Amino acid sequence: MGKVSKLLAKLELPAEEQINKWINDDLRPVPPERQTWDALQYGQLWFLVNMNISTYQTGSSIIASGLAWWQALIAILVGNFLASSFAVLNSYSGATSHLGYPIVSRSVWGMYGAYFPVLNRILLSVVWYGVQAVIGGKMVWICLRAIWPDIDQRISNTLPPNIGITSSQFVGYFLFNIFCCIFIWFKPTQLRPYFHGASVIVIIALFSLLGWAVSTSQGFGSVLSAESQLSGSKLGWTLCSSIMAVIGSISAGILNQNDYTRFARKTSQVTWPQFISFNLSASTIGIVGIIVTAATQKQYGEGKALWDMSALLAAMQDKLGSGGRAATFFLATVFILSQLSINVPGNVLAGGLDVASVAPKYFNLRRGAYILAALSVLPNPWQQLASGSTFLSVLSAYAVFLGPMIGLLCVHYYLIQERVFHVPDLYEGSSRSVYWYTWGVNWRTVVAWVCAVFPSMPGFVSSVNPALRVSEEGSHVFSLSFVLGFVLAGVIAYALHWAFPVHYPDVTELEALAASSDANSGASAEDFGRDDKGVGVTTMRTPDSV
Repeated sequence: MGKVSKLLAKLELPAEEQINKWINDDLRPVPPERQTWDALQYGQLWFLVNMNISTYQTGSSIIASGLAWWQALIAILVGNFLASSFAVLNSYSGATSHLGYPIVSRSVWGMYGAYFPVLNRILLSVVWYGVQAVIGGKMVWICLRAIWPDIDQRISNTLPPNIGITSSQFVGYFLFNIFCCIFIWFKPTQLRPYFHGASVIVIIALFSLLGWAVSTSQGFGSVLSAESQLSGSKLGWTLCSSIMAVIGSISAGILNQNDYTRFARKTSQVTWPQFISFNLSASTIGIVGIIVTAATQKQYGEGKALWDMSALLAAMQDKLGSGGRAATFFLATVFILSQLSINVPGNVLAGGLDVASVAPKYFNLRRGAYILAALSVLPNPWQQLASGSTFLSVLSAYAVFLGPMIGLLCVHYYLIQERVFHVPDLYEGSSRSVYWYTWGVNWRTVVAWVCAVFPSMPGFVSSVNPALRVSEEGSHVFSLSFVLGFVLAGVIAYALHWAFPVHYPDVTELEALAASSDANSGASAEDFGRDDKGVGVTTMRTPDSV
């Protein structure tokens, strides 16, 4: 027992970084000197998050479900419009309070109850990081293949043929993880120069690929000429399911968007800049993916649509010789940057903050991020990319659980708490906190989440394991999973808080509290945070212990 205690003592963060089980430096409200992100920063963030290969390949997973290319395009446009709307809606609380997702979750779920959504987000970070790392690793493999065309012979494949990765590609996957570990060392605010440069380079490379593919095409093959295999109600429900898959692919990022908007200078900089850049970037790369695949189908795919970017670049290397290898090396390098941009800020750094909130005494953002990166190999992420239908199931799965969580965050902030946070209570782990609820858990939120998830569960289970049959009605409900869960969770949570009310201090009460405790806390009227419309967002200044 003594050895365990000594080991834990060694693992503790430095005393200046950790105070108690509820807070460390990375969990504090962002101070004014670090509130440096502006509209340009958030525009570039979404371009980097969306301008990646998994978004490029979204079209393939949708078309694999039987939709024609223009129907897939509708699903992409509608899905991105809804996803960007949800992202902006859930961003506002972080911009006004400068609090991250784990801390805002405490106001919704309770001080102990918040561990549940945070642990869910950690699990999603592990899974999604692994998927993106496999895609990035294949781009590293393309770079290695450009230098050594016989790399597949040099590193003979000893892995099963149906798992979605070869031995030489696994080397690329390993190297990509090394790159990620280097980037993890830097905090989000230190990556601003990278955002500025990489966003421009990725856009140039993407449109260069598009221009080259169209100018050298030998026709657009069956991708643009094929008609839908579906009709009637089946077409409509498949379209709905595809829209949910588009939202599901970015739902983890929507859930924890507060982790980035807490750095905003003004709340107005997280609304229209994010909405426009999200829609423009995600829809553009989805369209480019469809057109490039169609334009290269005959010339490089021998009639087969090469939706997998690594398969397309490998075919270009084989047909274009040394010139093709040089071009694909440049393209793959740029797409490595794009994968780093979604995997590091979008997955492990955000997930690292979640880990820090679970055990602030032992983990900060950096340590948590490295733990997530190490754990990402456990779910065998390459198998989730083995086919288009598997990829679509992975994307849809996110919508079932995260839609209700996002709905709860939004209705709680805008309607139940009326956009006011009592910040010191978010770091008070006792019944003195207004967010203690019942033994540290807001049972109203728990009931609302369970009721919102339950209708989609039969369809979700069937999508994961097709051997389990589900009724037609159950599959239809699953086709609306994200939006249905968002609405149900919000409505039920609001109704429960109306029937079993919780008294949250309003701005007037908080100002009176600050005035009455001024002698003890040193608070003043200037210590109240305000958003652009003058709405109070915090109580008195966060005390020194927080």
